[in-house]
Amino acid sequence: MMVRAQTEGFTLIEALVAMAVLAVGAVTMLTAVENHARRLSGLSDRVVARWVAEERLTRLSLGQPEPDVNVAMMGRDWSIGVGRTATSDPDLGRVDIRVALAGADTPLLTLTGFIDTTKGATP
Repeated sequence: MMVRAQTEGFTLIEALVAMAVLAVGAVTMLTAVENHARRLSGLSDRVVARWVAEERLTRLSLGQPEPDVNVAMMGRDWSIGVGRTATSDPDLGRVDIRVALAGADTPLLTLTGFIDTTKGATP
């Protein structure tokens, strides 16, 4: 007759500890994935905000009239604020363009550019 050793297999406590360790690891991994997705979403918003600001700066530098304060781009509504400042050069003006998601108070991006203030003048 063969006698089995008492140490074969896992005890219930060992199995529970292993499952607890796996659960903690899974929760940590899920949290890291959520944070990464949130950062990517914020990054894509800032990229689109930059496109909106560059488009507005291009319009201003071409001498086109300023369109509405709110624009739609990439399926989202954006609020644009334009501030103009004189420079020491009378032919050059500073433009600060602030872009935020529509309804938000804090701008996602502020783009500073310079435009020719003599648009329309003959050289």
